[in-house]
Amino acid sequence: MRLTYTLLFGLAALAGCSSPVVSVAPGARPPAVCPLEGCDARHVQAIQSAATPGACAAAGDAPCGGAPAAECTTRALAAWGEATDARAVACVGRMLAESCELGDGKGCGYAGRMYLDGRGLERDVARGVALLDKACGEGVLLACRVAVRWLADAGHAQAVKDGPELRKRLDQDLDCLTGSRDLCAEAGLAYSRGREGYPRDLARSAAAYDRGCMLGQRIACNNLGDAYEYGNGVRRDLTRAGELYDRACRLGEPLGCANLGHLLENGEGSPRDVARARALYRDACAGGEEYGCFHEQMSAVESPSTPAEFRRALEKWQRECDQRSARACAFVGLLYEDGSDGFARDEDRSIRAMTRACELGEKRACVWVRKRQ
Repeated sequence: MRLTYTLLFGLAALAGCSSPVVSVAPGARPPAVCPLEGCDARHVQAIQSAATPGACAAAGDAPCGGAPAAECTTRALAAWGEATDARAVACVGRMLAESCELGDGKGCGYAGRMYLDGRGLERDVARGVALLDKACGEGVLLACRVAVRWLADAGHAQAVKDGPELRKRLDQDLDCLTGSRDLCAEAGLAYSRGREGYPRDLARSAAAYDRGCMLGQRIACNNLGDAYEYGNGVRRDLTRAGELYDRACRLGEPLGCANLGHLLENGEGSPRDVARARALYRDACAGGEEYGCFHEQMSAVESPSTPAEFRRALEKWQRECDQRSARACAFVGLLYEDGSDGFARDEDRSIRAMTRACELGEKRACVWVRKRQ
């Protein structure tokens, strides 16, 4: 199987950091701090209903008090709306920091901004940017915007490691989140490979592919299918992989057709259907996808579908490759790419075998190798 090779939040909340003037009737609840999505009635009500007078002061060493991450963030925002001094704001900062540690992306975004400003949490720009980056990776749009805008200042960018590169990466993440489907696919591949200033992060790669696929990007759908097939950044799910390959194929991605064919040929995620698999290989090959061409050729000779059959086929084609058969070397490369059990592939051996096939005159193998360079 192969991959195919892209308003500051918290402004209302931060206003609570500047010695607010509280003007409410005795016993009335103060105005809620706006959540990241804005001050619509539903979110304001959620914050107001979470308000617990004195909750922050009673938190002690466990600011969230055992509450789930998202609930802790909501409580922190409610406490922020009641904060009247630096000590109360510091408690809010501790709550948001803990909600982030517990896994709430919005909590990471708010805590990151507080670290940047040194309000409520001791100023730590590296930590602040890291938390904003984390929140951005979890789909918190406004965290991306905050980080990109903050890093746009040359002095700020120099204050953190690889600041300019980080801003470029987060800017692409922001474009993906705001609807640029092609940049979602590019970002997914960059995170998958860990290149061009991107850390290797398979979960973030899958998330970018997921957004791109939802927007109708055919390559993103195919590559998300590959992630589900091999369990890269997501829980392995062959049925889901097949659905995504089918979507990619219908959107016009030849590799999606070939990948779906491979699942069908091996009965993975759906009943085995060799006839349909071969038809999909032909369609993919006609679309210029060498993976489909090689599978069409090999399927006409044999169709290994179990680990034992795979090993026998690999041994057979390796012997012929050693005897300078270009086609056999290409088949060896194909088998290593797919993996002996449809899961554990070996891309390094696959490339070596395809390189040998190319040297022996197999032009499609040369294309295969160039695409991976």
